[in-house]
Amino acid sequence: MGSDKTEKKRKRDSDRHERPSKKPALAPQNLPPLKASVLRDDSEFAPVLVHTPGLQYPRKVQGFKPYIRERNEPVAKVSSSDRNKGINSTELLLQSSEHPKLDFVGREANDDADSLLNHYIAIVDPKKKTWEFVEVRKMTLRSSVKRNNQSTEIEEDGLDMEGDGTTTSYRDQKDALTAAFGTKASRKAQQSLAENSKLAPAGASKAAESAIISSMPSDAIASANSKTDEMQAQIQANKPIPTPNLSVEHPSEVYAISSLVPGGLSTLSQLPVQEWQEAVETGTAITSTSRYVAHRVEAVVQSTNTTHLQLLRLILALLEFNRSLKRGKQSDPQGSRRLPLRADLKRLVSAGSSAEFELPDPVIEAIRRRFAPRGVMTRTDVTLLHTTICALTLHIPPVPTKDGGTSSLGGNAPNELATDPADLRDDLRMDNQGIVQYFRELGCKVDKPRDSEFEKWAVKTKAEANLKRVCRLRLPVEFPRLARGKATRR
Repeated sequence: MGSDKTEKKRKRDSDRHERPSKKPALAPQNLPPLKASVLRDDSEFAPVLVHTPGLQYPRKVQGFKPYIRERNEPVAKVSSSDRNKGINSTELLLQSSEHPKLDFVGREANDDADSLLNHYIAIVDPKKKTWEFVEVRKMTLRSSVKRNNQSTEIEEDGLDMEGDGTTTSYRDQKDALTAAFGTKASRKAQQSLAENSKLAPAGASKAAESAIISSMPSDAIASANSKTDEMQAQIQANKPIPTPNLSVEHPSEVYAISSLVPGGLSTLSQLPVQEWQEAVETGTAITSTSRYVAHRVEAVVQSTNTTHLQLLRLILALLEFNRSLKRGKQSDPQGSRRLPLRADLKRLVSAGSSAEFELPDPVIEAIRRRFAPRGVMTRTDVTLLHTTICALTLHIPPVPTKDGGTSSLGGNAPNELATDPADLRDDLRMDNQGIVQYFRELGCKVDKPRDSEFEKWAVKTKAEANLKRVCRLRLPVEFPRLARGKATRR
């Protein structure tokens, strides 16, 4: 029977690689007493102590070219009697280009802690039993990849990747990677670029462009610029915005009230505002379906400016007119809107006013003829309605009680019309970008309130001012320029 005890093999001494538990004691070195001294040397070419952080210095590079210049400020500002005057007054730079791919540059540290220390090396003479300390320069050696400027025919910097003298450009490497791992779209784009580069020699496009421009007479260039301006003016005229008058002296005349109101000032005078005036006098709350109107009606009534109050009544009527539109039929153009029946239109546009203060029929008819003469409003007609409402809001000053009064300028700044589009954005059920774009198309500049306007725009903190936007109409009026679209991929 075999033994139940398992026998363990004893390892050989050669198989044991255990680390000793104790470190071996070093043999003491009996050094003779040495006499120390400092060697005084004021030479600029003192020994150099080179530091190479993160760099393996190649042994093939032997020589460095030294460059010396005067320091802007001496290193030691306190007592420099024991220092090397050459190190203290000059700065050394070492440079080598012997390596085929790298440049090495050694500089003295001026901004770190090493610039505040003095560095020394010891020279030991065992015969004389002395060692002498010599001050040295502490330098940091770094490397950078060389730039390849061998030929202008190479499109991009090339590197000798194989070591046999053949140069491979970065573009060739990128094309190879695209061909191996790229998607179908990227390979197609690469093939298109390759075909175009074969058809057009290097520099041909720039040379042809400069030759054509130099051969063109100045009259032709002027006519081309005039055609561009005419095209911009034609595009501006076809935009669905009220027609601006640019030959005016004040911004309130760019979009005059007589041109914005359907039917002119005669329609404006027929708008009933007595209900609002009586409510403010008796202290009765005025309810409205429009946030823009509800937040301004009381201040406009207190300003005693009848024109501004009638404009506010027209803005409310146009907002209700926009809200009453219905979706078009399938036979109508895409995005079209239809008007309700005439009997319903008067009730909807009057915004729940009593029978005594409903809008007169001539006002309803003037609005319908301006924006929906055929009973159907296309998407362009709806945009024209929205931009007209935006232009009307520019004539309502932000603080009517303070500077509305009998002023005919319509704003509390003598050289601009300004409005806050936030309430109008909610009434038109748009996003912030859309309502701001409407005002930009009207020629307004959109920015945040100035520090001196915090009280005017009811702003309490700078953080709130950064979130609020104010639309300002100033002279000269600048409309958005025609943007060039991106070139289509072939």
